[in-house]
Amino acid sequence: MDSFKIDMKKKITGMGIFLCMFLYSCFAQDGEREAYIELYKHIAIEEMNRSGIPASIKLAQGILESGNGMSTLAVKANNHFGIKCGSRWSGATYYHVDDDYDRNGNLIKSCFRKYQSPEESYKAHTEFLMSGARYEFLFSYPKTDYKNWARGLKKAGYATNPQYANLLIRIIEGSDLAKFDRMTEEVIVYEPENPQNPDKVQSVKRRKSVNNQVKIIIAAAGDTYAGLSEILDIPRKKLLKYNDAKSAQTIQQGDYIYMQPKRKRYRYKKEFHIVKKDDTMYQLSQKYGIKLKHLYKRNRMESNTEPAAGQRIYLRKKAKTTPKLRPAGAPITTPKPTRPKPPTTRPTETETQPSTPTPSPSPTATVHIVKSGDTLYNIARKYNITVETLKQLNGLTSNIIKIGQRLKVK
Repeated sequence: MDSFKIDMKKKITGMGIFLCMFLYSCFAQDGEREAYIELYKHIAIEEMNRSGIPASIKLAQGILESGNGMSTLAVKANNHFGIKCGSRWSGATYYHVDDDYDRNGNLIKSCFRKYQSPEESYKAHTEFLMSGARYEFLFSYPKTDYKNWARGLKKAGYATNPQYANLLIRIIEGSDLAKFDRMTEEVIVYEPENPQNPDKVQSVKRRKSVNNQVKIIIAAAGDTYAGLSEILDIPRKKLLKYNDAKSAQTIQQGDYIYMQPKRKRYRYKKEFHIVKKDDTMYQLSQKYGIKLKHLYKRNRMESNTEPAAGQRIYLRKKAKTTPKLRPAGAPITTPKPTRPKPPTTRPTETETQPSTPTPSPSPTATVHIVKSGDTLYNIARKYNITVETLKQLNGLTSNIIKIGQRLKVK
């Protein structure tokens, strides 16, 4: 009888541990998905507005294909949609085992496209669907009809999984992604809840996001900690503490500003950061959402020291040895923003024209004057020419164009 009770206790304990682990895994995945949506919903909406691909579909595909941004392909190659190289691809590549076999039936590594950023992957996914003849029928569906888009992608052969459409629909409905299909932009008007000084608080455009599972906003030009303290309704002293910042510290456009305490370690898969020439421990603390004192401690470094270029700074586990340090007093150039602005086809007011001047169009040429929302892609499509032709006609060396700019289209 006693042995029976012991066996039952062991079974119940084992089931309890399994249940706890299962629930923890579910909660962790929910957190990763929420963070993924916060990070990329703005680009999904922008791409929807220029192409007609539902933002819900793009986000659901990104979530499914990249495992909430945590897959090897997403982390190593910034490829969030599993797009393979193909015969026309001439950019960077990344080889990864998928579903390709050699003539002897052995599984081999497949060639995938490698992008400089997740944003570039999102834009390339749009071009991939718009340039493929087999996906042409999808664009007859409204951008609010995510169900037909999901079934159409499966019908067109985007994925081999017979449940692909159902998986997309579950993700969309489970995370309420369809609401993004009705938006024209995703610029958050940040309004603090229950502000202490309601007369001083104004609706201010800032994009909210999540980094290392901590809430942040992306700083705008001219932001200061004193100003953000009032906007966010967070005491200045506390805001400085959240960001390991000093009272006189400046903020650059694109910086992460943490609205909660940062973490003790990085919560995603990346184990370490390879130090670049001008990296500082403070910048890395802000980039990865790790408290500065814990980043120093994790790497066996003294406060106010800096690692030499090429060294590993560990983000999750503790370093075995102290990295080689930069000589005391070594010059460091002006700090870069903790989050460089994502590549875009529309410059902000602070962006400059390409270094190569755009030649003036001849009097007989057909000219398009750039309006708000224009991209090289939709201008080229409007005049039935390729983007490359449009760039050659105007001597453009990048995809950046400016409102009011005159472009030759013939």
